[in-house]
Amino acid sequence: MDDDLLDSHPDLVDPEWRKHAQADARLGARKDRRQQRASRPRRPRKPQRRRWWILAAVLGILAVTGALVVLTGRRPAAEVAAPNPTAVPVLAPVDLARPYAHTPAEQWPKGLDGISSPAAAAVGPFDAGAVADAYAQARRAIFAGRLDPAALFQHDPKGFAALLAPDQRDQLGPVLTANAKPAKGKSAFSGYLTEIADGYHLLDAGPRSFGSLSAHPGKPGELVVDAKYVIAYAFDDVHAAGLTNPAEIVSFLRVDETYVVRSGPTFADASHGLWAANGQSGYSSVGCAAAAEGFLAPGYANPPAVSPVGDHQDAPGYYDPKYPVPTLDSCPPN
Repeated sequence: MDDDLLDSHPDLVDPEWRKHAQADARLGARKDRRQQRASRPRRPRKPQRRRWWILAAVLGILAVTGALVVLTGRRPAAEVAAPNPTAVPVLAPVDLARPYAHTPAEQWPKGLDGISSPAAAAVGPFDAGAVADAYAQARRAIFAGRLDPAALFQHDPKGFAALLAPDQRDQLGPVLTANAKPAKGKSAFSGYLTEIADGYHLLDAGPRSFGSLSAHPGKPGELVVDAKYVIAYAFDDVHAAGLTNPAEIVSFLRVDETYVVRSGPTFADASHGLWAANGQSGYSSVGCAAAAEGFLAPGYANPPAVSPVGDHQDAPGYYDPKYPVPTLDSCPPN
């Protein structure tokens, strides 16, 4: 058919007819595209698991980050450095409410709690029960001799003597039951007991301790307990405002001593029990006049000219039982 005739056809020049024709053409084209897509082979869909793994990983990272933030916020502040365990400062604040501050005893437990012993176990022929009992007897003796108010303030040795085997109690009787104060320079009790000089009082903070017990077999029938410890005593002072360092109110007793528990047929019945064997001790930051008579007084009791403050900075054994007991006396010779 001639193109001129198609262009002049009445239907083709009608605007309404053209509109419907164009709409039908678009619909037909869409239908053809849908049929073509339907006729193509379908590709398998990729699994969505990977997307879930990615989401889970992101959530995990966020959770861990949140936990770290919380834990960091709850982490305790760094601990304050412990005081030097082998020295007392020459110059430091003194607070009667915290008398051991700035001294090696600042971190020590109260009473006997700072003197530890390993878990009881068999030692030579002695079973764990016997070792535990020996530790307990040694601890009772240390308390009776060094911490019991009867010994400290009343100068009464009966509590300590009662813990000993009958034979040793008889041997030490003349020394332990002496009523008179010892002669100057000849202490009767200090080798076994700590006695506070008359007129001085300890603060409510109470003594503190640091040390250890260890056991080993001795001669047949003897179980030996070695005690190495330090006890700090904090004294009251009505003139605390004038104090310049804690050594003026805190005195240290350093002791290495041995206890022996005897049992079995090797010994008579009266010798069975606890014996206070050899030992050595040393005082630091004490009143020298009282020490010469066998009694414990604070450092502030000394006249300024003979104050022992600072003399023991290079003698750590006064404050730490892993060192030998110092032989240097902090007080000048009489």
